[in-house]
Amino acid sequence: MVPVVQTVPVESSRVVFLLPEGTWVPSSDYGPRVHPITGENSFHTGTDFAAPDGTPILAAADGTVTVAEFTGGDGGLIVIEHHIDGAVVATAYAHMWETGIHVTAGDTVTAGQHIGDVGSSGNSTGPHLHFEVRNGSTNGEHTDPAAWLNAHEAADLPEPTTGAPTGCDADTGAPGDEPDPLDAGPDRMVDDPTSDGQITARLLHLHTQATAAFPETSWACYSPRPGTVSEHPLGRACDLTFGNSIGQHATPSQLEAGWQVTNWMKEHAETLGVEYLIWQDKIWSLARDAEGWRDYTYGIDITTRHIDHLHVTVRTGT
Repeated sequence: MVPVVQTVPVESSRVVFLLPEGTWVPSSDYGPRVHPITGENSFHTGTDFAAPDGTPILAAADGTVTVAEFTGGDGGLIVIEHHIDGAVVATAYAHMWETGIHVTAGDTVTAGQHIGDVGSSGNSTGPHLHFEVRNGSTNGEHTDPAAWLNAHEAADLPEPTTGAPTGCDADTGAPGDEPDPLDAGPDRMVDDPTSDGQITARLLHLHTQATAAFPETSWACYSPRPGTVSEHPLGRACDLTFGNSIGQHATPSQLEAGWQVTNWMKEHAETLGVEYLIWQDKIWSLARDAEGWRDYTYGIDITTRHIDHLHVTVRTGT
């Protein structure tokens, strides 16, 4: 439970949208989803809006700040309690950088006030605002933020369906088919379809299976890279992009596509021979699977941090 400053709620009659017009796109709805970092089925307790780093975040309504802190999974977190239509409701704003929090607990704010800046701290795959609505108090039960914003005429957002339609079966599987196993000779060298070089048969098998399941991906595998320590010259590694170019941030839809491919490779790592994956400043390896995604500490820019592409390396041997 989040410790909060005890306040007398401020009466509010107006609800406004949280980000300036033209700066945002919805990137993840409230409700069940495959978690973009863990790859596990989970329930998303808010609505995400992708926006450029530093975009102003606005208070949804008049109220009193009860939480303003830099936490773990939420990163920079602000919670505001409001008194609207005779009831107490809290709104929460997450993933700001520590320097992007512009209020303190106990502050009184007004609807539309600049309270923080969009960031990508905590459990985040890119700059966005995670917005929650909680009934009753700062630690109250969460509810659908899109429906709440629509009901108060602050937005006209699509409202997600959190259950399967009547008469239909819910599809809970991740995108991508079950891959076929490699027949034999995983370390023999074969022509690389992405270059004039050669790659291992295991890497070609991964490329073939993945492009069949996800045909919109772009691949670059063999490259000589003199003077570096890399599996690319050995024919054991590929870099993937999802509609963006190297050096360019992915859009929310491209980022979602990247996580689909990444989670598919992680889920089928044994069959595909995946040794490790690097993506969005995180690294996962089959040998350390129990630790999940770990921070990748060797990058210094968008490319070496693997923000703009997914790196996959396959193992040697059977």
